[in-house]
Amino acid sequence: MMGEPDVAQTQPLRPDDPVSLGEYRLVGLLGEGAQGVVYAGTGPDGEDVAIKLLRARLGETGVDDADGFLREVSAARRVAQFCTAQVLGAFMDGEHPYIVSELVDGVSLQRVVHDEGPRRDGALYRLAVGTITALAAIHRAGIVHRDFKPSNVLLGPDGPRVIDFGISRALDASVTLSSGVVGTPAYMSPEQIGGQRVGPPSDLFSWAVTMIYAATGGPAFGFDSLPAVIYRVINEEPDVSQLPDRLRPLVQSCLAKRPEDRPTAAEALFVLLDQQGAERNDLERSMTAGLQVAAAPANPFTSPSYEPREERPANPFASPSYEPREEHSGNPFASPSYQRRPADPSHERRDEHSVTVNHRLPDPVFFPETDEPRAGQRAKLVAGALAVVLALAATALFVVPSMFAADDEAKVAVVAQITSSAIPPLIVATPSSTPSFTPDPVATPSAPPAVGKPIGKALSGHRGAVYSVAAANVGGTQVLISTGLDRQVRLWNADSRKSIGKPMTGHFDEVYAVAAATVSGRALAVTGSRDGTVRVWDLKKRKALGGPMRGHSNAVYAVAVGKVGDRWVIVSGGADGRIRMWDLEKRKPIGRAIAAHRNVINWLALGKRDGKTIIISASEDRTLRMWSASTRKRVGATFRAHKKPVYSVTTGVLDGRDVIASGGEDNKIRIWDPKTGKAVGKTLTGHKNNVYSLAFGEVNDHPVLVSGSTDGTIRLWDLETYRALGKAVKAHKGGVFSVDLVEIDRKPVIVSAGKDRRLKMWQIKMS
Repeated sequence: MMGEPDVAQTQPLRPDDPVSLGEYRLVGLLGEGAQGVVYAGTGPDGEDVAIKLLRARLGETGVDDADGFLREVSAARRVAQFCTAQVLGAFMDGEHPYIVSELVDGVSLQRVVHDEGPRRDGALYRLAVGTITALAAIHRAGIVHRDFKPSNVLLGPDGPRVIDFGISRALDASVTLSSGVVGTPAYMSPEQIGGQRVGPPSDLFSWAVTMIYAATGGPAFGFDSLPAVIYRVINEEPDVSQLPDRLRPLVQSCLAKRPEDRPTAAEALFVLLDQQGAERNDLERSMTAGLQVAAAPANPFTSPSYEPREERPANPFASPSYEPREEHSGNPFASPSYQRRPADPSHERRDEHSVTVNHRLPDPVFFPETDEPRAGQRAKLVAGALAVVLALAATALFVVPSMFAADDEAKVAVVAQITSSAIPPLIVATPSSTPSFTPDPVATPSAPPAVGKPIGKALSGHRGAVYSVAAANVGGTQVLISTGLDRQVRLWNADSRKSIGKPMTGHFDEVYAVAAATVSGRALAVTGSRDGTVRVWDLKKRKALGGPMRGHSNAVYAVAVGKVGDRWVIVSGGADGRIRMWDLEKRKPIGRAIAAHRNVINWLALGKRDGKTIIISASEDRTLRMWSASTRKRVGATFRAHKKPVYSVTTGVLDGRDVIASGGEDNKIRIWDPKTGKAVGKTLTGHKNNVYSLAFGEVNDHPVLVSGSTDGTIRLWDLETYRALGKAVKAHKGGVFSVDLVEIDRKPVIVSAGKDRRLKMWQIKMS
């Protein structure tokens, strides 16, 4: 088993999924990750099982020795069933190995903490006892887990169960990887990160980090950037102050930087059971006691009647000192000098139907200057060959310079296999119209516009790269919504350029995409996250509406909002290659998922084709496809002009006809007709790196397109001449991940966001 199987969330098999493996019949999809796909199945005797089909192939960046691989996994069958999921066997399906395990009826610790909050008191103690009992059993069988983390702990009716033990060892022994390091960075031990020998003490370190997550709701070493997390693992001590007294000393001892200074799993179990004088030959009896403690009758981890709460009184991701501010009768979005302008009927109508779309794109590991570690003895551990293999699907491989100081002979590239990505937004008026901005009377109507100077200082507050930005009108005030690496959803007053209230939290991983719309007079935002969920937010009240919407088996990279018929809908897509539609107001799924692409969906947009609303999907597979929003069936031909992955797509109107603009890894922007599938005008070239974000608009009677790129620049294009308007503007160091075209004080303004953690606003010159 792997990654976060949840029996309650079993999905139907997809068209390209197998229906059987060996003598096992597959009945549903449990999850998907970097190692492979997990299915629910039944054995020949009718027994329910979990089957993990690994992506590794014989002799092809995969398993070179099938017998060795099967031998390593089969060793896990020796583990006694003390709070573990039993491994039933390992087999080969042609060139692909698969592992059969007991099917555990439970939910991962990661999901439970996200949905219900941190574990407290007896619940935390039972979790600690159960998981350390499992590690004691695993180590007694001569196995090292190597990837102990919250998603590999399932909480069921009989207490916690540890899964995925033995798999990482088999991969490490038999699979050709970029380096010898297998694991999840935030939960890896210093020696594991350093590529040193990994033994049972490494699991104790990972266990301690997991206990901190369970007790606090946040990762012990942060989540802002990969190098920063690695640096803290090696050099810093995490905060254990929120742990209860009975756990704190043990967790601290397990966090020792040197493996020889940590207790064994057996010793830790003796401590938790107050059996400090016990001998090794007492371990069997202690594990039996641990099993009984973990499976206490009143198990707080799961409850048949559990339902996600509409509102949680305590946010597990907020700091302990955080207190929600009281609601004020005044408008919290208005700047001090704000005066409500008379309502503009045309403006209100456009706002009601506006659609802001955002998406995800693959990008390198982030290395913000403020996170660069100082040279030191522990830092040199990482200067060696280091490959961090994250448990994510649809990963892209990037080689980046070593981020730690080291001797010349030790300077090597750090290889990171990641899915974290940049995300662009765009504002698209109703799929059949394009935003139009009227210049000041002093401007010359026929003069072509160009990107001007930045407006004021950059908006700062995010603790990591800003992936996505959108705009909405909230109570008469223009508000910007931004999301990013730090998991936060932030609101900004576009007039005063100041942050509005506390950041909104609710996703437990990076927030890749945001879309905004005004529905029945209420300003709403929709977000998609690496945690695989979609959420809806009330922007005036600054809170989530309902719980997270689940349906994707992996990260959500793209969301779009629009009206289909009389119903407001959300469209989402991501790493699983599926498009899902949701009723925005009911927050319920609409029909079955669309099997859109065999690879990652990077961006989604809503547009028009023959007067009917369509969904346009841009994929890592280098194609764009169109789907009927009403029937969810494919329409038109696949657009294949891009020869590399497509990262961005937006829709607009040129000369009275609907068009689509797309950009990607080929550094080019293409305009095409959704009806004919043919190119319109010239290909736009000029960016020196990936085109991550696009936004249509009309400025000073000129149809324009704004683009943002990982070359760090934004450009403005004239769609009458298909030429750049002015020079490229250097906007964000490290790359532009998102652009939008908005109206502030009846003037067009470009908003951009990027890797440098900032949002910026730009004038459009009317010279």
